[in-house]
Amino acid sequence: MKKLKHNACYPQAFTLLELLVTISIIAILAALLLPVLGKAKGRAQGAVCMSNMKQLSIGWTIYSSDNHENLMLNGSGHSWVTNAYLTWGPESINTNKGALVNSTLSAMGAYVSVAAVYKCPGDNFQSAANPGPRVRSVSMNGALNNKPQFINETGKKYFKAKKTLDLGTPGPANIFVFLDEHADSIDDGVFMVNPGYVPEQEQWRNLPASYHSGCGSFSFADGHGEIHRWLERGGANSTVYPVTMTGLPNKQPWNTSGTGFTSRDYEWLVERMPYHAE
Repeated sequence: MKKLKHNACYPQAFTLLELLVTISIIAILAALLLPVLGKAKGRAQGAVCMSNMKQLSIGWTIYSSDNHENLMLNGSGHSWVTNAYLTWGPESINTNKGALVNSTLSAMGAYVSVAAVYKCPGDNFQSAANPGPRVRSVSMNGALNNKPQFINETGKKYFKAKKTLDLGTPGPANIFVFLDEHADSIDDGVFMVNPGYVPEQEQWRNLPASYHSGCGSFSFADGHGEIHRWLERGGANSTVYPVTMTGLPNKQPWNTSGTGFTSRDYEWLVERMPYHAE
């Protein structure tokens, strides 16, 4: 009986062992590449966030130039952003991009009319009651044309800055204007901090976001932006909290007062608000 020759048109198939080895190699490569891809995605989101922050700061600066060096209103009157509060429920303001950039409702709308600029790409959270991701993650420093609470226990007199001349100390490069606020904290367009508490009595009022691997996004009065790494990353003094989208800010764990709370992140933030030396 003649031995059949191998037909080139029908090559031999993989054996089961060869197939398993190939799958194992692919799985190992995927495991090695996924962290790298995740970091690359995070860096890309950070770059977009910084670009957004800078655009908002440019709009904020041009507004002052157009209005006799007055700072853009913040939380009252024709505020920088609509006074309608974001919520954790089904209210339409959460997803209303038109209202966000409407210059009649929001002063910034005349300078930055693209809704995506107001939102960090790392914030894609929504609650069960919310019809979609909210349109805004950015808030403005409450010391800028709002009403910071004066504590004055650290030798600095914090005050409400109304004009660009009020930004002399610690200077435009060191006063933050916009930041991404934690999704469980953000409601109005104002980021409020009670400045001037001494160590062991410090406390958060609103909480900054930490969407970029435990870091927060900021822009400053001179127009530059930063991704700042939070130092308090665990325990009772932590700045980095997971997003729950389940409750109001006054029920969140960072809204604590009393003794024992010392935060290097709180200290870093209040050093970047306008003040006078007493």
